[in-house]
Amino acid sequence: MTPEEVDRFLGLPRGSFDHIPNYARQAALVAIANVRELEERQLFRPGLYYIVLIDLTSSTEASKSLGLELNQKRVQTFITASVEALGHIELSSYAQFLKEIGDATLFIFSSFEDLYHWWGAVENAFFTYNNEWAGELGDKLFRAFNISAKTVVHLGEVSYITKGNPLSLAVNQVFKIEKLFGAGQLGCTEAVRSAACPHFQKFKIQPLRAKDVTLPGDDSVSSTWIIGTNKLNLLAGKSVVRPA
Repeated sequence: MTPEEVDRFLGLPRGSFDHIPNYARQAALVAIANVRELEERQLFRPGLYYIVLIDLTSSTEASKSLGLELNQKRVQTFITASVEALGHIELSSYAQFLKEIGDATLFIFSSFEDLYHWWGAVENAFFTYNNEWAGELGDKLFRAFNISAKTVVHLGEVSYITKGNPLSLAVNQVFKIEKLFGAGQLGCTEAVRSAACPHFQKFKIQPLRAKDVTLPGDDSVSSTWIIGTNKLNLLAGKSVVRPA
């Protein structure tokens, strides 16, 4: 898979992959090629999925401070890391990168265990790229550039209008809860908490109740939950040091 093919697969302008550091480029190419191969060999079946939206945080502030070119590199690095992470984990079931939407990306998973491993891989990818950019940018620019994201999960039926274009009320609903969570957090709806709770002991997850919401298309109020927090990537403008 070439850098040009990666750009097309991720829906990014030509040359967007070029700024990935040389030492990380080959691993990223292999990982994203694995994601594409996964999509090609697995037939999507409409059904019930964990729907994941991962959204780059502090975008407005970054766009004001970084300038157009550097801000574009920030968004492109985020999208690359999000998709690349899917190719770095050993999937037990079906997962798919659906599409990039501005400075967010959309995925579906049939297994919560795969989803949780992917989220950890994404946060590790952010750590790696932040370390690289921290070395290239001064403290002031890196404070604005620092890549962190909030990840939200909902559960619902998914089908396609066309490839990569999901048709689902649950997909629309996941966008409505994104603003309830902050950088480094993995948030979910009550439907996800209820379905995935058998895995919580294994991953030492202790859900923290967030806000109650009425999702579009629903009549009743539903709870939302924080089921993961990674403080590692909240160190905007500071030295990025992995905790022991």
